[in-house]
Amino acid sequence: MFQWVDRYKISNKKARSFDGKDLGKIKEVENNYVLIEGESKFYIPTYFIQKYEDGNLWFKIDEDEAKSRFMILKELVRVGSSLIPST
Repeated sequence: MFQWVDRYKISNKKARSFDGKDLGKIKEVENNYVLIEGESKFYIPTYFIQKYEDGNLWFKIDEDEAKSRFMILKELVRVGSSLIPST
């Protein structure tokens, strides 16, 4: 888990790509992933977090990479303490 951001402080804050695009709002933070919901849903690994500044959580990827690699196409279900795509 990234230590420099309080996961409760960033809940419902904006998530942004490094090119400044709004990815949506942060809905949940797990040990290794951030769930973001907006026009699309994303499940982005925490190691792509760049910084938290002015109420925005910035990621080290652009909007196109977020859409091509981390956009959720199926609903997620909770199994134990993890979220996984439904079948």
